[in-house]
Amino acid sequence: MAARNLPAAQGPATVLVGDTSYTYIVERGDHLSKIAKAWLGDADRWPEICELNRHRHFPKVGGTLRDCNIIYPGWDLRLPADARPPADATPTQPPAPPPQVQDPDGVIGEPTPSPSTTVSPSAAAANPVVPTVPATSATPSASTSSTASVSPSAGGSPDASASAPAADEHGVLLPDGSWVTWTLAAAIIAAAALVWLQRRRRFTVDADDDDPPTELPPPVARLRRAVAHHPELTLHAGEAEQAAAVPKLAALPPGGIGLQGDGARAAIVAALASGGPHHPDRRGEVVIDAATLATLIGSDAATLGPWPRLHIADDIDDALTIIEAQLLHRSRILDERSLSDLDTLRQEAPYEEALPPILLVADSPPPGARMRAKYGLVLGTGLRVSALLLGEWAHGATVEVSTDGHTKLLSGQPAEPVPPRLPVLQADAAVHILSTLHEAHTGQPPAAPSFVAPTIALVAIRAAEPAPAAQPEPPTPSAAAASAGAGGRKARLCVLGAPRIEDITEPGRDLRSKARELAVFLACHPDGSSTREIGEYLEPDARLSQADQRVHTNASNLRHNLARAGSADAKAAYVIKSAGRYRLDPATVEVDIWQLRDLLRTGGIATGEHRRALLTQACNLYTAPLADGTDYEWITPHREAVRRWGIEAHLLLAEDLLDTDPHAASTLLDKAIGMDRYNESLYRKAMHARHALGDADGIRTLLRALTKALADLDAEPEEETTALATKLRTSLEHR
Repeated sequence: MAARNLPAAQGPATVLVGDTSYTYIVERGDHLSKIAKAWLGDADRWPEICELNRHRHFPKVGGTLRDCNIIYPGWDLRLPADARPPADATPTQPPAPPPQVQDPDGVIGEPTPSPSTTVSPSAAAANPVVPTVPATSATPSASTSSTASVSPSAGGSPDASASAPAADEHGVLLPDGSWVTWTLAAAIIAAAALVWLQRRRRFTVDADDDDPPTELPPPVARLRRAVAHHPELTLHAGEAEQAAAVPKLAALPPGGIGLQGDGARAAIVAALASGGPHHPDRRGEVVIDAATLATLIGSDAATLGPWPRLHIADDIDDALTIIEAQLLHRSRILDERSLSDLDTLRQEAPYEEALPPILLVADSPPPGARMRAKYGLVLGTGLRVSALLLGEWAHGATVEVSTDGHTKLLSGQPAEPVPPRLPVLQADAAVHILSTLHEAHTGQPPAAPSFVAPTIALVAIRAAEPAPAAQPEPPTPSAAAASAGAGGRKARLCVLGAPRIEDITEPGRDLRSKARELAVFLACHPDGSSTREIGEYLEPDARLSQADQRVHTNASNLRHNLARAGSADAKAAYVIKSAGRYRLDPATVEVDIWQLRDLLRTGGIATGEHRRALLTQACNLYTAPLADGTDYEWITPHREAVRRWGIEAHLLLAEDLLDTDPHAASTLLDKAIGMDRYNESLYRKAMHARHALGDADGIRTLLRALTKALADLDAEPEEETTALATKLRTSLEHR
């Protein structure tokens, strides 16, 4: 029998293969390419599975598939019609269903689902599937499956908010089962803020295509959203740095603590998220052997790249050697000052080098290394060196941490009571958060990210590239086109700075706050976006049907207000919907960032005075960040992309003026540095301008300003920058 898809209204998402229909149940460690390889014979067909399940809600375990890179255990996934079960899929037979019931009027009710066979994840871990055998019946609906849970019908409106992280007074529960305390969540968010500053620092015009401002990983975005939605629990960055010290596993007593179950991944993240640029003594470091790290987070450990705060040892002996070297170094510093602990050292010598906490994470040492570990860790008393030893630790307390973070003391007596619940992270979430922390601390993205951060539909296009061929406009009512063609006034939407509609002359309803956000969103998506996509970003907590309705309402309000500033028929212009996508109508709406884009495109390939005129217009247009003063959850990548346009316009124009008018070039670059004081390439170009003016002190001032700015990132100017400053000053001294 040919494979065919079952209707959505007939029950859970299934695929009929021969006489058996299957529901794939996701297990921990699964990903779409793995499922595609097993069921479709081709790992590269994973996008087909994603498209079949995109926006589906999974009521049994919660969550909605929005990102193809993120699936969670317990989700039942639709498969393409030609899916075939792996050879080792072993079904089991559940009890037969109850018979059909006839109501008092003699009408036969909806046929009861037929007997089915299931394979539960526990029964077939290698192939977590639920195949069901439909009963023979002349009624089409008799082939409905009864396994797992009932998916919403085609016309239902599942609760989209179920995909959001759940929060209580103690912490945040992520959809994959990870649980994070509020202090740790705040520390992760504080580090994530540094990621955007690091990206601004390393941006150069030449590297724009290779380093786009992509979104942060989904777990980080979810934590940010949870913290933002609970302002009464939000910690400021400085408070987060102080609160998120090395994880409080009973204060990590001298001699280390044994850890069974989950908790080690969250402990590593907590140690690496602690402290910050302004609290160097709290910037925890982790020593871990490669095998243990691979066990905890899989093969993605190799993609993190060099990281001063993460010391990866070859084995347990190498890890203990690193710990012993740190103990010896700290002991020498204390001995020189006749002190016994680091707290006293910091009080008496506040400018002594930072000596942050060090956390050793390793399997419980085998015979031969056990006593070495014991005495090494005992010496860590007062030296901020502690350990989590995976398994039972005979020389200290041992704690068991369940999959949801609840703790149980198994043996020993820690210095302080064990908290009733500790943070836990699944492997994927830990990798994503570690990748974010790595970028925040080093300024470099992972060498080979374990996830592909989705590039949003940015309007950014490199200026050095010719403008693409004009796309055909979707069909719009002729009244709007006729009005614009006859010299009708366009409405002007400005999203640089505070979002606003300029020159509103007609009376009417005020612009709703969500309609204003929609205006910015559509300005960032000139090709338009579907109702569902808009709802995902602007109404993430609403049910799907509610989100759709709100999008329609806000689009109507935006259209009405644009019409108050224009002259075309409001029903036929401004915000149009074509092929199911809302978009701003370029025939009746002017948008400032579209003008900036076009000026940069054209100016980048123009020459002579025409080029300078276009770039000057672009520089004059970019006077403030995109949607300045707003904190839309989706805005940051767009804001950074548009910031890059402004920087690029100033750099290109300054380069053209440097030889003929170095004073104007210097003024332009000073303005650009005011827009982004972390961009190192701007300082280098400004040094060249100061050199052309013969201003050696100006070069020195620029280097000091850059050094001060980068201190916010716990970074220093690159050697290339300091060498350039020295070279330019020296050449001026020898004139």
